[in-house]
Amino acid sequence: MARKKIGLYSEGSNLNYNHQLYVELGNEELMCLAKNEDTGEVDAFELFSLDKGVKDDWNDIFYEVKSASQIFNHTFKQVFCYFNIEDSLLIPEKLLTATSAEDYLNLVYGESNRHEVKYEKLLATKVFINAYRIRKSITELLNRQFIIYQSGHTYSNILNDVMRRPRIDEHFIKVQFYTHHFIIAVWKEERFQLIQSFKYHQAEDVLYYILRVTQQFDFDPDFTILEISGLVDPDGNIYSQLSRIFKHIKPDTIEQPTGIFKESLAEYPAYYLAPFYKLIL
Repeated sequence: MARKKIGLYSEGSNLNYNHQLYVELGNEELMCLAKNEDTGEVDAFELFSLDKGVKDDWNDIFYEVKSASQIFNHTFKQVFCYFNIEDSLLIPEKLLTATSAEDYLNLVYGESNRHEVKYEKLLATKVFINAYRIRKSITELLNRQFIIYQSGHTYSNILNDVMRRPRIDEHFIKVQFYTHHFIIAVWKEERFQLIQSFKYHQAEDVLYYILRVTQQFDFDPDFTILEISGLVDPDGNIYSQLSRIFKHIKPDTIEQPTGIFKESLAEYPAYYLAPFYKLIL
């Protein structure tokens, strides 16, 4: 079952062929937004919650999204699809061969003939290749929906965003929240260490994983910069408990937001929708 959580639309905007479509697909959410290529403004944004059971088919889920969406039923000049999935590994480019990526993924996540492997070079570092795999049923679905699309991975977007910055704090942890999972990325002395996804159901789960990572890299919570972004309530239990442990919590920001993202700041804190906005940068 797909349920629309957020729908933001510019008044009087007419989605047409000059708009670009951005889609982020995960196990729990599907995001889509339309960006006007001429003006650079985001004219429409939708976030769907996917309550997908074991027997639910992706085709049925996608049909429900299209039925409730005011974006999907238009034709777009360009389509970009990002996959927010955990079957991903960062491989040094010098170790990548025609078969090594699939071998590494099988070793870590188990062998599967129901997935296909994709590659993506990190633009900010040019050292790592993000090798990830997605279900063939999803790629077949997207191929039926779009004549052609460019694919990417959410991990790559997070890493490019941080690594492009002039300076990264000595002990830096970025946590990006979604409905029931979060992505954590770690830098120590400006060197990238880790990016991984964790599922959670309550605040204690989040604290456990973040503190475990903090101990693993010998970080002192009093001196660690914890950057927060995504779907976490600023007045909720998770944010409150993290604030008790980490003295330096830094909410992510949206620099020079355009279109409906600029208007959304009246209703949502900037960090709440920042992960989605940064997919278009």
